[in-house]
Amino acid sequence: MQFPRLNREEKLLAIQTWSTQTLAVMGVTVNVVGHIERPPLSNTTQLLVANHVSWLDPVAIQTVQPSIFVAKEEVRRWPVVGTIAQACGVVFVNRGSPSSARYMVTQVATAMGSGHNVAGFPEGTSTLGHTVDMFHGNLFEAAIQQDVPVQPLALRYTSTQTGEHCTRAAFVGDVSFLSSLHQVMRARDGICITLHASPCLMPQGHSRKSLALLARSSVTAQLEALSVS
Repeated sequence: MQFPRLNREEKLLAIQTWSTQTLAVMGVTVNVVGHIERPPLSNTTQLLVANHVSWLDPVAIQTVQPSIFVAKEEVRRWPVVGTIAQACGVVFVNRGSPSSARYMVTQVATAMGSGHNVAGFPEGTSTLGHTVDMFHGNLFEAAIQQDVPVQPLALRYTSTQTGEHCTRAAFVGDVSFLSSLHQVMRARDGICITLHASPCLMPQGHSRKSLALLARSSVTAQLEALSVS
């Protein structure tokens, strides 16, 4: 996917269109609960943070809020996805390197300062989607530096037909990307990703730790609400 001579709004629309079409081919639907400001109509820059379940997470978020994503370094080497990620301007980070983490904060702050939304998964790892691990604070440091609102998103995967919790797309353990892709494509009952958008959090008066705790509490509360709805 290339973006020759596209301005910012056209690039965002191209990413959004590609993401929507990709999920449709896979039989994956996206349901949004709550409200997310959607560019290019909105000039509000945001940091979107969510619990992390699958490599489908960023694709789903791109359908409602095109953003620059933060991803682990190995994503760069994934077939097809790595190339697309680089074309979309993904900020890659080596999670075991303090210098890489500091560079990521700088890159994210620069992107938001240039008017781009940024999205990431502060858990730093993926889960089956039942619980939310601790949120690390690096992403929130960038939001504090640029004084931009934080949009918490709770992601829940369910069967399209039954509405039951679905783990087919969960990208955990030693599962390879290609194996996970095959599993998603074989989900004959369909997969629905629900994105629950909580009210935005303002960074004023927060440390990165307190902002991370507040965002995690918001995501956890909404995930629990989705599980009983």
